[in-house]
Amino acid sequence: MKWGGEECADDHEIETKKISGDCLKSDECLEWLDSKPPGSVVYVSFGSVVYLKQQQVDEIAHGLNNSGLPFLWVLKPPPKPFHRHVVPDQILEELGERGKVVEWSPQERVLRHPSLGCFVTHCGWNSSVEAMSSGVPVVAFPQWGDQVTNAKFLVDVFGVGLRLSRGAGEDRLVARDEIQSCLREAMEGPKAAELRLNALHRKNAAAIAVAHGGSSDTNFKHFTDEIRKRSVGFCGGGGISQVSPSTSS
Repeated sequence: MKWGGEECADDHEIETKKISGDCLKSDECLEWLDSKPPGSVVYVSFGSVVYLKQQQVDEIAHGLNNSGLPFLWVLKPPPKPFHRHVVPDQILEELGERGKVVEWSPQERVLRHPSLGCFVTHCGWNSSVEAMSSGVPVVAFPQWGDQVTNAKFLVDVFGVGLRLSRGAGEDRLVARDEIQSCLREAMEGPKAAELRLNALHRKNAAAIAVAHGGSSDTNFKHFTDEIRKRSVGFCGGGGISQVSPSTSS
């Protein structure tokens, strides 16, 4: 959660990177990331709403393990009546310090960490924006709604990711071999270099847009000015009328 605004920032010299809504302990994830080489970690998170079948979770676990890449995987406890996901014991035994499975992570801080190499995401709006503004390539694994459209833009328009799924409408199991292959393509070789370059370009563009005088900053100011103008006109122009209670005869 962040609060911003030109007047507030100028008056109080707020460092926005220190303003956040992280309410749970984050040191464990970040300390683990500190131990990994730059650009080496696959970050996996499907947000707070998406619920995958256990069989798909198994395939993701094996794909991550078989890739040989370090990974941080957020498996949040699902809401009732869904069953809690389980990572196969075999995977947990083989991982050691190469992989870490947690119930929560400070996502913005994780995405900004220098050890991050790519983000396996459901392509929800917040995750998509955070990945773009952090300059992190994505592996798109959308399920439904705007996630599918967001994935289309991330992969085909902005060129910052690869696609693993076209949504739950496909009704198919994404196999471990496909996951492994996609992860390695996103992390190694010429395609990975292209994705990183495009992601960096989008990160810089986002920074320019939100800076003072940038397109996002200007549009937001126009929006707040319009709201202020309309509220003044509404309150000062007799927009609220008094309605006399009717009397019974």
